[in-house]
Amino acid sequence: MPDQGESQNFEISLLCENPEETFPWAERLNALGRKLLIEEGQNTNVNVVMCSDETVRTLNRDYRHLDKVTDVLSFEWHEPYLLGEIYIARDQVKRQAPKFGNTFYAELKRVYVHGLLHLSGYDHMKPADRVKMRQRECEFLGIDYYKDREINDEQ
Repeated sequence: MPDQGESQNFEISLLCENPEETFPWAERLNALGRKLLIEEGQNTNVNVVMCSDETVRTLNRDYRHLDKVTDVLSFEWHEPYLLGEIYIARDQVKRQAPKFGNTFYAELKRVYVHGLLHLSGYDHMKPADRVKMRQRECEFLGIDYYKDREINDEQ
């Protein structure tokens, strides 16, 4: 695990595909993301891009061979200068927020943390890994989004 001084020397860049937009709640989400990455022992830059459903669907099709929109995609780089990139489909997050009983902000925060956990080595393809990742997500956010809900695990 990096020492505290070293762990502070990274950036989370919150970007928008559309240059005329700004990333919503950027200051709050940046602080939240830094806290999570430090707790997970990560100290490398991350890019997070808010984009269209179409962009995320194309990435999902091209890299995961799933021709459908999803809420968040994480791509690990593990380069000395970049841990990875996260792509968030703004409209998909807005549409699915009620499924989790969330506002847009709460759902954006949930998928953001989900993406950062992927970059920190968590996965949800196997049931045991899914339980571990969901537990960490809920622990960090202080709420169990999955309790008493049927959630599609294919995302």
